[in-house]
Amino acid sequence: MRLEDQVVVVTGGGGGLGEGIALCLAKAGAHVVVSDIKQDLAENVAAKVRDSGRKALAIQTDVRRADECQSLIDTALKEMDRLDILVCSAGVSGTSEMPTQDEPMAIENLTEEAWDLTIDVNMKGVFLCNRAVIPHFKKEKKGKIVNISSVAGRKGSAMLPFYSASKAGVINFTQSVATQLAPYHINVNTVCPGIIWTPMWAEGIKRMIEFVPEFKGMNPEQAFNIMAQTSIPFQKPQTTE
Repeated sequence: MRLEDQVVVVTGGGGGLGEGIALCLAKAGAHVVVSDIKQDLAENVAAKVRDSGRKALAIQTDVRRADECQSLIDTALKEMDRLDILVCSAGVSGTSEMPTQDEPMAIENLTEEAWDLTIDVNMKGVFLCNRAVIPHFKKEKKGKIVNISSVAGRKGSAMLPFYSASKAGVINFTQSVATQLAPYHINVNTVCPGIIWTPMWAEGIKRMIEFVPEFKGMNPEQAFNIMAQTSIPFQKPQTTE
């Protein structure tokens, strides 16, 4: 119960990695504000948090919108009376906006729609949520921010160049914010998860099967396992927890 009675906001908390984070934080004693662009998903995870004996609040948020990010923080403070930690986990792979022709990941074939969606959610969303919570943390002279990046942010990926770029931006932005906020005793860190089976991965791997030759004829689970076996020394993926 290291986080007993602390209040945490988790963006993208309605499923996948965000859900795992929310439930682990609840297990550690925190009360959780579950934010997601889909209200029903946020409500579902909030119910699980309550079942564990902790308080929970579900808030629909599009992290691409500054007003909604600010409303998320303001509502969390109003309803929960305090806010100690922000976890920015909302993200997309961008694969839903990929072109359908051959070599969709070739730079000359990338669409502005795929680029804009991925950068707006993965990087701008982190900026907007960080910006919204910082005045409160400065006033309190304490607080913690955890921005979720990816191993893809530490090394470019031929398969997902726009995703890699967005996650690299999160790493660099986090380092900048950490430096600014250290005098206020506010911790700011990035976590770079590896390969984890989530709804985002399930969606993305279906598209990869269409254009990655070595995945041809495989089902999503088979392709995912191949990626885990070839890129992870232990040859098995992580879990959300």
